[in-house]
Amino acid sequence: MKTRTKSVDEARTPRYRSAAVARMLRMPVATLRIWERRYRLCKPATTPAGHRLYSALEVRRLALLKQLSDAGHAIGTLAALSPVQLRQVAQTHVSTLAATPAVSAATLPAAEPRAAAIAARRYDDATLVERASLSSTMICECPRHVAELLMRLSQFEAYSAECRQRSPADAQLHAYLQQVAGAARALFETALERVVVQEGLLLPQDSTP
Repeated sequence: MKTRTKSVDEARTPRYRSAAVARMLRMPVATLRIWERRYRLCKPATTPAGHRLYSALEVRRLALLKQLSDAGHAIGTLAALSPVQLRQVAQTHVSTLAATPAVSAATLPAAEPRAAAIAARRYDDATLVERASLSSTMICECPRHVAELLMRLSQFEAYSAECRQRSPADAQLHAYLQQVAGAARALFETALERVVVQEGLLLPQDSTP
């Protein structure tokens, strides 16, 4: 309980300046200040020098507002919602992601690999590193763990593809391993989308390396 209380207290501590928050949200500082002034989305602390400082909880709320705004919701309507209500709105997007059919064991590559197409990576390493680093501003560490798993899976997928070309005798085995790694990577990409929506983070549109 003490650890949880300490984490919440740290999340409420003002520490992020406007420029840093704007970069995390991928929006101009001017827009952030307009939102703050016009819609009173939060009340950041102010340093003696006049710099605004936002807490992790405020960044989290702003990130969720930005994500929902980008999805087509009016910021003026969102601004009046409580954190619980914002979560409910975001949950509609989570539900859409959750409706994606899960890959069962029957759909994974068989021991004798079929010529199934492997989906291209949706997020490059730079994007994954960004998602992992944002976890430091949040209480939940799931985005960092999932992003790191995705990077490892992508590396193994690429390694298997190289071995498939270098070792004709093991081509079948490495084709199978590449298919399994690709299927697992695709699942974790969907999982990352769900986690970041749930945690109120931002995830860029699909990007390939």
